[in-house]
Amino acid sequence: MRPVSLAHGVTVAAHLGLLALVLSWLTWLAPPQPGLIAPLALITATPLVIGVRGILHARNYTLAWTSLVSLAYFVHGAALAGSPGQSGWLAVTEIVLSMALFTGCLAVIRLRRTR
Repeated sequence: MRPVSLAHGVTVAAHLGLLALVLSWLTWLAPPQPGLIAPLALITATPLVIGVRGILHARNYTLAWTSLVSLAYFVHGAALAGSPGQSGWLAVTEIVLSMALFTGCLAVIRLRRTR
């Protein structure tokens, strides 16, 4: 398998995994108060949904801004990582997925540049 294909596969998996985690966290695993579910889902999932097509097609511009957006998810996960119970584990998973997304995006861009 070519390194670019491997990095792109990691990026796609991390992106879709982070999207699934955010949506399931807010709606099923540890939902906030009922009036906050929809606004929080819109705020947290919209950047990931917007980037799905560009990530699937490995467009450099989408990979670049998605790598920057993934840092916001890292900060969110780091802020909640010390929470007791299920929220702490969800936050650690968010940290791992956001860092995989960040490094995958940068790896695809970097490997394409060196060809």
